[in-house]
Amino acid sequence: MPEGDTVHRNARVLNRELQGRPLTRFFVRDRGDVPELAGRTVSSVEAQGKHLLMHMDGWVLRIHLGMKGRWIRRHVRERLPRRITAMLVVGDTAYICESAFTAELLREEALRTHPRLARLGPDLLADPPDIAGAVRRARAPANAGREIGDVLMDQRVAAGIGNVYKSEVLFECRVHPRTRMHDLEEEQVTALFERASHLMRLNLLTRRRTAVPLRRRPTPSSQRLWAYMRNGKPCLDCGTKIERFMQGDMNRSTYFCPGCQPLRPGDSTDRRSGPA
Repeated sequence: MPEGDTVHRNARVLNRELQGRPLTRFFVRDRGDVPELAGRTVSSVEAQGKHLLMHMDGWVLRIHLGMKGRWIRRHVRERLPRRITAMLVVGDTAYICESAFTAELLREEALRTHPRLARLGPDLLADPPDIAGAVRRARAPANAGREIGDVLMDQRVAAGIGNVYKSEVLFECRVHPRTRMHDLEEEQVTALFERASHLMRLNLLTRRRTAVPLRRRPTPSSQRLWAYMRNGKPCLDCGTKIERFMQGDMNRSTYFCPGCQPLRPGDSTDRRSGPA
């Protein structure tokens, strides 16, 4: 599932391979081929949270991968995928984004006031990340009654965290995902964002996300995550079965261990913590 680390990794690879090279062909979903971009040069590729931005001589391609999007590389004579969101051809190589949620071509000057980008919180993979800024946004009065699992996913608070890191960070920090913001100390919120930034940075160079240290795994390739997608399986720390429930306005899956992350008395007025 693409999250901030995936997008930053894609941006690094694409920037390395495309920067300074002229486009032979440019295609984007809903517009088809855009002949006026042929011959233009890719000046840079960057990531802002879960958004990838490709700059091309006054134009910008904005990509949000969503749940299923991915970038692939093909020779122009190979069979192309059916669900192409955007495609850039440079020489004999096609760089293809398929099954993405959003692909938008806009002018460079429109980027500064773009409604999606302007409201993003601090990017947790920035160097250095603005952890204090993310904490301030999370602890704003408007968020006081929200559940921390929902707040962590809010890209207006901090950009980059998705379902995987939400569940993993809450497990590592021993916080129940339904805990209300007003029941968390500032130090706890800071620890959550610091850990999320650290985990995403560790996974920038690998395609398989890892949170569980090697010494804790039965084999090097097993049990890479503490909680995510492990509902019904025993917790690696206490043996309690991992549970799953749907959370937030978008009804996204959250995984947690009831033994390691108990919902303490007074932490929330909502007791719906079982599997769904």
